[in-house]
Amino acid sequence: MRIWAGRAVVAAIALALALAVSGGTASADEGWVITSFHSDIQMGHDSLLTITENIDVDFGSLQKHGIFRTIPLQYRYNDTEDRYYKVVVISVTNGQRSIQYDDYVDNFDEVIKIGETDRTVSGPQRYVVKYTVQGAMNRFADHDELFWNVDGDRWPVPKEAVSASVTIPAGSDREAACYEGPAGSREACSVTHLNNSYTFTAQRPLSSGEQMSIAVSLESGAVNVIPPMLTARAREFPDDAFDINPLTVGLALLIAIAGIAAVAWNWWRHGRDRAYLTRYYEAPAGTPEEPEPLFKHEPLVVEFGPPQNMEPAALGPILDEHPGPQDVNASIVGLAVRGYLTITDVPLFLGFHDWQLTKKQADENALLPYERTLLNGLFEGRDEVKVSELKGKFRSTLQSVESQVVSDAMSRRLFTANPNTARGRWGCLGVGVLLLGGVATYFLGIELGWGLIGLAVVLIGGVLVATAMNMSQRSAAGRELLLKTLGFRLYMDTAEKYRQQFAEKAEIFTQLLPYAIVFGVVNKWAKAFEGIDTSQANSSWYVGNAPFQAALLSSSLQSMNSSISTAISASPPSSGSSSGFGGGGGSGGGGGGGGGGSW
Repeated sequence: MRIWAGRAVVAAIALALALAVSGGTASADEGWVITSFHSDIQMGHDSLLTITENIDVDFGSLQKHGIFRTIPLQYRYNDTEDRYYKVVVISVTNGQRSIQYDDYVDNFDEVIKIGETDRTVSGPQRYVVKYTVQGAMNRFADHDELFWNVDGDRWPVPKEAVSASVTIPAGSDREAACYEGPAGSREACSVTHLNNSYTFTAQRPLSSGEQMSIAVSLESGAVNVIPPMLTARAREFPDDAFDINPLTVGLALLIAIAGIAAVAWNWWRHGRDRAYLTRYYEAPAGTPEEPEPLFKHEPLVVEFGPPQNMEPAALGPILDEHPGPQDVNASIVGLAVRGYLTITDVPLFLGFHDWQLTKKQADENALLPYERTLLNGLFEGRDEVKVSELKGKFRSTLQSVESQVVSDAMSRRLFTANPNTARGRWGCLGVGVLLLGGVATYFLGIELGWGLIGLAVVLIGGVLVATAMNMSQRSAAGRELLLKTLGFRLYMDTAEKYRQQFAEKAEIFTQLLPYAIVFGVVNKWAKAFEGIDTSQANSSWYVGNAPFQAALLSSSLQSMNSSISTAISASPPSSGSSSGFGGGGGSGGGGGGGGGGSW
């Protein structure tokens, strides 16, 4: 049959509505079947539809209270409005007597729940549901039309037979069409015409997720088709949440620019290091300061020793504003070099190594607080420990040492605020803004279509999180120390230039080795001492199994540092008790439909 003019538009809209309303169609068979579904539709002159559905089911041996029938009430009409129908339930019977039912609206569906809570049935059952529908007819330029989904595709069970009859005012008929199958199917079903009535019959059983849809065309004016009943469309996220217009785009850009500018201003004030107005190495209190000039780069001057004679772990936070395992590794080697412990290389099979740390008797009063914590955490009342034995047991010590290293830096006024606190504060603020932006995106999008405004807030939160690591600030004294530290690192990074001096003072290799670990230049530092005998300076703290060479020590220490990093960062085991083993017209294109189920 030919498709009537203008029908494609309505069919496409109705198909989208049916898909949206039907959502995910149940595909699991519940163990019962609809043996017959017949719908008798009477069309009044006022376009009111009186529909009587005869639904025959077979529950088999299952014990059920009854069925429920769901009929969609609201459909997408355009970008801002939904179309709705008025459904009034008249009666529910078994063909002979009334059956108890309850009807209510749930999520834009009319739900008819049939049956009694205190009574179950089984085997074949019949349900006759009668209701009226207002607002379902469509008016076009040259005809009026009913496009209706008879049974709906949301039944969780198959339907062995589906049919429908439509009675229209006498002399008003033009033509009719019928479709069966899943949504969008153009598979035709049977249509017969007698006088002012059409009969439609599915050609095969319809599975769960399939339905039969019918279309009947009438002469214009044969019935009084009321205009579509419309209501403001409920927005769906995310499809309808992001209106693109000058207002939303302008506001989103304004908020994003203002927010990012605020983050930039905050970094300008609190993220850049402070600097003395004139150069000082150890400036007296009260010396004027200013934020570090943005594009001014101080030339590095080589330093030939640790600035202010600071221990290696204390210089780590100055470099990257965060103490880490590498700084703790350097402290362990530093304690060994200063006579508090010895490190013994213990070869294992296949070239693997372990390292034994042996505590030596020494005056611990000269140690800094974090060094005492480190030494006590390594040995815990014993005199010997292997690095492999620290795994899973050293994390709390690591955290305490890192915290005390930062406290030491704060006591020296090297930062304007605790860097961990500063980063954490801005990171938490960023996460909070992200969450706020996410909530705003959803609710502004659902209510007004202003999701872009929320996304602008999300962007600001993302920038805050991304820049949180840059929100710690060195004081002017800390910046001066940083420049000296960078100069010292430059010296160790280019150590080969000073080989002649090293030959005359070989013990400097051992003395500065912990700093090479902090700076990550152990290999370069060792290479500068190739061919220079440094064994005497190392024999008091390092025991190896081969003739001493600086390069061999470097390789061994790199491996040991990797093992220590793994050990000190490993989390302790869980205390849990669980075991570790184990085209226009088509099916679904009209109003009505829906589905149902059993209970």
